[in-house]
Amino acid sequence: MKFNIKDGNFYQDDRKVFLNSGEIHYFRIKRDLWDKHLDAAKEAGLTTVSTYIPWAWHEAEESVFDFDGISCPERDLKGWLLRCQARGLHCIVKPGPFILAEFRGAGLPDWFLERYREEVKMRNSKGEIFPSDGVSLFNKRYLEKVALWYDQIMPFIGEREISSGGPVIMMQICNEIGVFSWLAKQADYSNAVKDRFIAYLSQKFPDITVINNLWGTDYPGFDYIELPPDGRVPYTSKADRGRDYEWHCFWRRYYGDYLRMLTAMARERGVTVPLYHNLPGWIYGSGYEFPVNITMYEDLFGDKSEILFGVDHIPEFLSYRNMHDDRIINDITYAMQGNKPMFAAEFQCGSREYNVVTNQREMELFYKASIANGLTGWNYYMFSQGRNPSRKGYSGETFYWFNPLTPEGERRNAFPLVKRMSKIIRTSENLIVNSKRKAEVCVLFYPPYYATELERPLDQRCELQFTPSAIRRPAYFDGLLKVLQVLNIDYDMIDLSKTSADDLLEYKQVWAFCTDEMNAGDQQTIVDYTKAGGMSVIFPYLPDREMSQNPCTIIRDAFEVSPSGAETIDSPLVDVFDLKDIKCANPQIIYAEEALQESEIIARTIRGSVCGFIKALGNGSVIHLGTWIGFDTEGHKPVYEAILKRSGAKLRQAFSGNDNISVRERFTGSNSGILFVGNYYNEEQAGEVSYTHPQTGESLTIPYVRGEQAWPALYAILTPICLEISEGLKILHSTSDILAVEEIYGQIEITLFGNRDLAGEIVFEGEQVDNIISATLRGKTVKMVRDGKRIALLYTHKPKSEMILNIVIK
Repeated sequence: MKFNIKDGNFYQDDRKVFLNSGEIHYFRIKRDLWDKHLDAAKEAGLTTVSTYIPWAWHEAEESVFDFDGISCPERDLKGWLLRCQARGLHCIVKPGPFILAEFRGAGLPDWFLERYREEVKMRNSKGEIFPSDGVSLFNKRYLEKVALWYDQIMPFIGEREISSGGPVIMMQICNEIGVFSWLAKQADYSNAVKDRFIAYLSQKFPDITVINNLWGTDYPGFDYIELPPDGRVPYTSKADRGRDYEWHCFWRRYYGDYLRMLTAMARERGVTVPLYHNLPGWIYGSGYEFPVNITMYEDLFGDKSEILFGVDHIPEFLSYRNMHDDRIINDITYAMQGNKPMFAAEFQCGSREYNVVTNQREMELFYKASIANGLTGWNYYMFSQGRNPSRKGYSGETFYWFNPLTPEGERRNAFPLVKRMSKIIRTSENLIVNSKRKAEVCVLFYPPYYATELERPLDQRCELQFTPSAIRRPAYFDGLLKVLQVLNIDYDMIDLSKTSADDLLEYKQVWAFCTDEMNAGDQQTIVDYTKAGGMSVIFPYLPDREMSQNPCTIIRDAFEVSPSGAETIDSPLVDVFDLKDIKCANPQIIYAEEALQESEIIARTIRGSVCGFIKALGNGSVIHLGTWIGFDTEGHKPVYEAILKRSGAKLRQAFSGNDNISVRERFTGSNSGILFVGNYYNEEQAGEVSYTHPQTGESLTIPYVRGEQAWPALYAILTPICLEISEGLKILHSTSDILAVEEIYGQIEITLFGNRDLAGEIVFEGEQVDNIISATLRGKTVKMVRDGKRIALLYTHKPKSEMILNIVIK
């Protein structure tokens, strides 16, 4: 057997699979209870279990390694893997060196930190060790000890891979290494960092004079270069901000070099399974900082490394406020790392904080939405609660709360949901792993706007109208990207820094969130796309410089327009198209009307100044709004809708007349798909949902026969579309979870589950529809409605119970 990654999917042998994993930490559970936890994982339908392998746990004394449980039963890693294998469970292993995992020292051994702390710890610009679990990643002592750990653990793992008859299918290579600087907002100023920074600059720039001209410095040579300031030292000039951009670019190379080095070390020691690394970013139930984290690994995407990047999805509380975050995270990850599987390496199942009590109703909504948003694998974090070894727990004795299993293996209320999700995946797996979004609208993601984990305070001398870090959340993340989801718009996301105009021409409209700064090549891509026939939507500014602060007005020059000024108004409003008094932000960038004689004026400030226009360029056009409106009033929705309609694109494959109902449809290449319908509000919503038939293109509705439907609070359906269950018979859609389908003695038996407050409906189509004689549910005849092409079965859901639908075909 083999397990690999190709063509954007996980494969077991030659079959695409959904990676359905759960996290169980053998070192946090008594060995006598391992069997109980693994049996429960198997019953829950998991195919894989994941665990850290803490360096600190297995080399508790320097040079003394224990993988057999000699010094402590819970160190029997060999026995753990054998027990997984005996149950047919695959394994994901995470040997660090850093594991984090709320493990004191982040997984590094106590003896190492005690003996070498002064030598290896990260330092600020004053040379002081700053509070962090991190170390200087290229410190020679640290790498020497990591190599000795890898000498032991990597051959151990390699011998137990699936290709060698073992259970291991994938391995994490270190964990969240950028998190230390991100949380501390502090770079490492160790000598090794300075040496690498100078080497990076000397490789990128041909001569020191180029750097001096960019930064306003007078270094006589590369060796004289000083590291940029840290802390809260404001920028002193545009050139100083330009230097800071290069500092951030360096850190992306630094992390890339580190993980490529660890990858090579693992491969040299016999590991051949796919490798991945985690991307954190949720903060107290919001994912707006995730883009900062993913850009820190920019030097590892595409063909720059083999590493898969898995996201951490931890929404804590799910509601209308953060309904959009998981899709944005998935879209940005796909845009940046390219054609690799979307994998949630830490997928919320329980809570890291005792005061964050998870709700299974919310989790079910989130799980179904995650599939609709493109996940093809997840790892429930945590499946099993744990108890920390003595003096090892960051939060004391207990690790995680409200999980499917307690440390003793007792089942809690999260267990049935995990089990049911496994059945949903098993039944519709082929549709899930093959489905794609259909979109004619695109939103650009621009990584440099999120290269800000070390950003310093701005100064007026930077001469910026808009600072990306100040407005990217309300204008872009919680603005444009949220309203597109509320409006149920089908859109794709593309990394502007990696795309071309030819790629963008696949879309009728492309949205670009632009501030004062944008690199020349990226400005040119937008211009070329527009000239070739595309429609660009640019807000809130037309860039006038590169990220290095070099002047660059490619977009302005192409459109032959430049701002004439800026207005700052108390409680600003703007008129857009025929929509009046639209709340907006300061400043509003204005344009001389006489310079727009051949343009359509679409927006004016309260003072009557032009701040928006549509202008032709080549075969295409640009829509520009010289302000941002975000999304915090109902008046914003029609503005976005009006701009979108100008594209002539098909904006929605699925639709609801009630904006409070979210719908998303994905399509396979074999005339089938999946449909998500969700209510993120804590009250019932009513409405009819329409979607597109994958084969005929006709618009169909849910309910199929009744009119409006009541959609329960904080609930979603995830239904297969055109799922073939027997020759000549397909499930068109269902308001029930489809948990299993079997043909038994000439009958079709379908296992269903649904919300008691949601009307049950399952619709069939195909050549065999007319041959359906009868249907029973719980021994009672089910009402059938025929229309010549299809048959709809109507029923009620039994609360919290699976139901068997029996269909008799003549």
